[in-house]
Amino acid sequence: MNAKALPALAGLVILGAFIWLRGTLVTGGAADTLPLLAAFPLYLWLAMPWTWRRDPPIRQPRTAIAGLALTLAGIAGDSTLVLAMGWIGFLDAFQGAFLEKVPRRFLILPFLGFPWLTQNLESVGWLFRYTGAGAVQVLFTMLGLTVHREGTLLLIQNLPLSIEPACAGLNVLQSMLIVGCLLICVRVPAGWRFWLAVASLFPLAWIANTSRIFMLGCAGLLFGPDFARGWFHNYGGWLVLCFFFLLCERVFNTWAGKPGRAA
Repeated sequence: MNAKALPALAGLVILGAFIWLRGTLVTGGAADTLPLLAAFPLYLWLAMPWTWRRDPPIRQPRTAIAGLALTLAGIAGDSTLVLAMGWIGFLDAFQGAFLEKVPRRFLILPFLGFPWLTQNLESVGWLFRYTGAGAVQVLFTMLGLTVHREGTLLLIQNLPLSIEPACAGLNVLQSMLIVGCLLICVRVPAGWRFWLAVASLFPLAWIANTSRIFMLGCAGLLFGPDFARGWFHNYGGWLVLCFFFLLCERVFNTWAGKPGRAA
């Protein structure tokens, strides 16, 4: 390792820890967002083997200045999203200065490792729940069942099904985005296909989460509400992640044209 890289690497770690902890400690949601930390070792795995530059570091003034500006703006605006963008700017500058052949598109993974979705984009979670409840209402109605809906509360054949934030949480959504981006980085080559695949993650995540809501309703109707509220509900987040992984793998393998790690 280049000796000059050590202070920069230490600064990245300290700043990243500050950004990650500042919001979760205030809101008390650190335990719920811990799975997001998996994005950082996944990024390190994708970037391996790390090849350090033997030549003097290449200066990266643009990304470093952008990182500084975004960090200051994030602190002033109390925005984890902007702070995460600033940290990615510094990481990009670090990659360009001290490392060789690390694709910039891999930066999307550590960006998703910060809990900005839960802290700055809560409306996205509400939209997921509201539209998911509407889609489930249509599905059960097509099956000939009587369904009444008020917002995210469904009454299916007198069976109440409330789509609470825990049932379609933003942490589950962001975890799905991390899983999807990992598959995209491995399967889909760089270029327009890569970014189109990233854009497709939200509708794919919506399909996976809405499928879970539908399965919860079916479980309650077939086996009773106690079963639906029991282990099936508690482990539903893991079930939807597995389903989303399989869905993304099929879609992105087809998109890439052939299996294998993308260049």
